[in-house]
Amino acid sequence: TATHGPVLVLAGPGSGKTRVLAHRVAYLLRSGAAQPRAIMAVTFTNKAANEMRSRLESMLNIPMRAMWVGTFHGIAHRLLRLHWQEAGLIQNFQIMDEDDQLRLIKRIHKSFNLNESKWLPKHSVYFINGNKDKGLRAQDVIANDPTTAVLLRVYQVYEETCKEQSLVDFAELLLRAYEILQQH
Repeated sequence: TATHGPVLVLAGPGSGKTRVLAHRVAYLLRSGAAQPRAIMAVTFTNKAANEMRSRLESMLNIPMRAMWVGTFHGIAHRLLRLHWQEAGLIQNFQIMDEDDQLRLIKRIHKSFNLNESKWLPKHSVYFINGNKDKGLRAQDVIANDPTTAVLLRVYQVYEETCKEQSLVDFAELLLRAYEILQQH
């Protein structure tokens, strides 16, 4: 029944986290403490997000589109579809999955003639995603050694290619959504 401020629910699998969140949202709406458009309920899995939506629909009988209920990536995707111009994207941008990202990195490695036994494409993916998770674009990264210099060059070409082809990976999706939220 907490009505002020965020609430964090930490509990093990199968302990009722989704039920707790759904009932809190219903309580906030029924008590008048919040309007549907002010609700954002974030889960880690699609299964939990679908379960939460289903429970809320049956408890409240209101359209779920009025609320922001979903996974981190799902909510970020919805936010960017609404604010694509502010995010510096074209309206029909495409989201790459992990396999698409790895294929693009492999093409970049091949264009640099990088030996795949020494320069594993997955290392470049980790480097790129790790920097994006820290909020760092290629232009923000400093290469202090030869290895980082090569990885940074891959990151730069990766960013250029994604921009040219209107592609967004999962780390970029979250980073751009975070930037949009900071503006509002």
